[in-house]
Amino acid sequence: MKMRRRIAGILLICAAAVLLWTGAIQAEKQKTRVPDFTLMSNQGRPISLSDYAGRVVVLNFWTSWCPDCRAEMPELQRLQDELAETEEAVLLLLNQIDGSLETQESGKRYLEENALTLINLYDYGTVGWGIFGVPAYPATVVIDPEGYLHSYVLGQVTYDGLKWLIEEAK
Repeated sequence: MKMRRRIAGILLICAAAVLLWTGAIQAEKQKTRVPDFTLMSNQGRPISLSDYAGRVVVLNFWTSWCPDCRAEMPELQRLQDELAETEEAVLLLLNQIDGSLETQESGKRYLEENALTLINLYDYGTVGWGIFGVPAYPATVVIDPEGYLHSYVLGQVTYDGLKWLIEEAK
C-alpha cells in the first residue's frame, strides 16, 4: 500500500513537471510584440521605438518626484555611457508626465541639475499606461532585437541587473 502511494506521488510529480514544462514552451511561443510609438524627446525631436529596430531597447519609466527613480539614475547614466560606446542596446527614459506632480519642466530640470545626459522621452500616458499599464515607478522594460517584450522590472534597477537583462535579450 505504501509503495503504491509512493509510485502515485512520483507519477503525480512527473505529470505536474511535464505540464509546467509544456506550459513554459507555450508561453515562449506566445511572445508579445511591442507596438511602435513616437514621443517627443528632451533633444527636441520625436523618437520612435522603430528607430532602434534590430537592437535591444531598454525603457525606463520614471518621475522626478520618485525617490527610487532618482536613486537609480546614476546606474542608468553609467549604463548609457557604456551603451553609447558599444551600441549593443539603447536606453530610453520615459518621463511620466501627468501635468501636476510631473511636468516636462520638472523632468528636464532634474536631469540638468544632476548632469544626466540620458535620452528622455515625454510620455503623457501613451506608452507607460496605454501600452504597458505601468502600475508604479520606476519600472523598466527590456525589448529584444525583434521587437518583442523580453522582460520587465518593477522597482529600482541596477547597472549589473540591466546588463544581465540586455545579454539575455540578445
